[in-house]
Amino acid sequence: MRTREFFMVMSIALIMEATMAGTITAATFTPSGMLLEQAPSGHTVGKDNGTDTGASQGNATHMAGNDCGICHKPDGKAGSYVFSMAGTVYKDKAGTMPLSDAEIILQDAEGNIISMTSNSVGNFFTYAPIAGDPAYGSDLESSRNWRYKAWVKYGDFTRHMVTLAGVGGSSSTTARMSCNMHHGWQGSRGSLTTGDFAVLSSYPSSGISFYTHVLPVLKNCMACHKPGSISTITSYGDEKYDYGAGLDLSAYEKDAKSSRGIPDIVNVSEPDQSLILLKTTVGGIHAGGSFWNQSSADYQLIRRWIAEGALNN
Repeated sequence: MRTREFFMVMSIALIMEATMAGTITAATFTPSGMLLEQAPSGHTVGKDNGTDTGASQGNATHMAGNDCGICHKPDGKAGSYVFSMAGTVYKDKAGTMPLSDAEIILQDAEGNIISMTSNSVGNFFTYAPIAGDPAYGSDLESSRNWRYKAWVKYGDFTRHMVTLAGVGGSSSTTARMSCNMHHGWQGSRGSLTTGDFAVLSSYPSSGISFYTHVLPVLKNCMACHKPGSISTITSYGDEKYDYGAGLDLSAYEKDAKSSRGIPDIVNVSEPDQSLILLKTTVGGIHAGGSFWNQSSADYQLIRRWIAEGALNN
């Protein structure tokens, strides 16, 4: 094994050893320390669901896909109902099909676990406190310093939030950061999704086109894997991490700022050994979590395309 590969494997092993222990410390609650952390278990699913108290009007199902933090903040329009976190889950990135009964899990800097479930329109919200993270600032009462790792589960499938996110600003006039701020149908990363739901309504059995069939599926990956995608966490000292790993999946040919592209993660002689499938299948090691299993329609689509030569067509 080459030296660089050895250190990469050892780094992953050390991260997994630290996170499998289940103990959150200042040393492990960092972007790299939590990168491959699996979703917590042993808690009651949905234990922190917010209740629609005063909302005999049925507000729990309103404004699906919109940024909840605009109104549900201190001194906001819905200031009597200040959420610590909220959002909407869908079956698709376009936000056209709500997903009910998905579990949204947060874990904060103190190791506290918050569990919510999505309702009939995909909405979820909670008032549960999120602990402040001393690594971000000494004022632990400020929502700017409330950090968490997030997972979204449905059945056997779990999507990971790669970064450690914050709840919001330090003053009562600053909006809270709901998941829909970035992960809504109008957000920069597409709607929040999980589960085994085919991207397209039907797929051909042969003659797979990269641009017509495969690229729409890969839009699930583009929150991280896009040209020059790099996230720098300056609040943790000198720690920097390229969450896209230099991989551009926005087109067949990689961008000049990226080190890898589609041809680097496919194996036309052994399609099932293609990195694009190994990392993203249930049981794979992927900071973004699982997208399919080997019987999934999207998996089979990409596998057939690779078996046909992974053509730029």
